[in-house]
Amino acid sequence: MTTPSLDTARARAAAIREAAGIWRRGMDAMDRMPVAAAARACHTPGGPSLAELEQRIRADRAARTIPHRAAA
Repeated sequence: MTTPSLDTARARAAAIREAAGIWRRGMDAMDRMPVAAAARACHTPGGPSLAELEQRIRADRAARTIPHRAAA
């Protein structure tokens, strides 16, 4: 028999895992998109320009791939 606090902790942990999985799948989907399409998907009026978003996306992707090259 489990206690209510243990049930609550397990439910919370499951919800956190599910949210992390959704986030990861979204990030993976964005990484598969061409840079211009990802920038358009992220663009909001009054925010950074499309050109700035494209630059940030390229820099982010480059920063995340460098450790993989070093490990190979």
